[in-house]
Amino acid sequence: MGNFILKRTSSLGNLIIKEVPKKLAKKMIIENHYSHKWNDGGFGKYNFGIFKEDDIETCLGVAVYGYMKNSKARIFTHPNPDAWMCELNRMWIDDILGHNSESILIAASIKLLRRLDINCVAVQSFADGRLGCGTIYKAANFKYYGFHYTKFLRNKRTGEYVHEQLFTNTTSPTGYLRNNISFLIGDLEIYRVRTYRYIFPLCKKFKFNRQELSYPDYNKGIDLCEWKRDKGKIKENIIHLLDKVAA
Repeated sequence: MGNFILKRTSSLGNLIIKEVPKKLAKKMIIENHYSHKWNDGGFGKYNFGIFKEDDIETCLGVAVYGYMKNSKARIFTHPNPDAWMCELNRMWIDDILGHNSESILIAASIKLLRRLDINCVAVQSFADGRLGCGTIYKAANFKYYGFHYTKFLRNKRTGEYVHEQLFTNTTSPTGYLRNNISFLIGDLEIYRVRTYRYIFPLCKKFKFNRQELSYPDYNKGIDLCEWKRDKGKIKENIIHLLDKVAA
């Protein structure tokens, strides 16, 4: 059977989906994905690329599968004690292939994932409300389980968007210092974004701990908001971490 899938299409020609090295996937995501970010701690356990059959050396997109942010969270049940749910962390495809190729890459990479890891019982992914509500996951037959709000902070000087988690994670001292000093001096605009959760079960015995919902109506955008934080505590953390990194 092999660790690749050949997909014949009328409009795109014959496509090959296969495993690619983590190094290549990371490079393509950092260079091309709108976030330009990669989490070395969780991303890239399994990485799949898409190629044209007549040019197997040129990777035209990648799907990156890794661990959930909180891999120990018990948010599903399954009789297999080793069962785990992976996350589709990042995906990027060259515009030369068109939108239909996204569904092809997702479907084929999930088939390959099933072959590689029998303990992986579901795939989770989140749609960023800044781009839409996850229409591609509906096309790929993922199940929808609602949304939550996520804060992103935009640096008015650089235009960079930063996830709210990077403002509270003191285990990354330099990132905490950099981001929170910008917060305190007023360099940041704060936005609230909907983050939509989708799951593709790989096993009939998988049960998520929330009720499946109807697919959401199309929605896209971000809203300015406030973030009430204890500035005194932030200052204490900054002083403590400065002593730590300067020691």
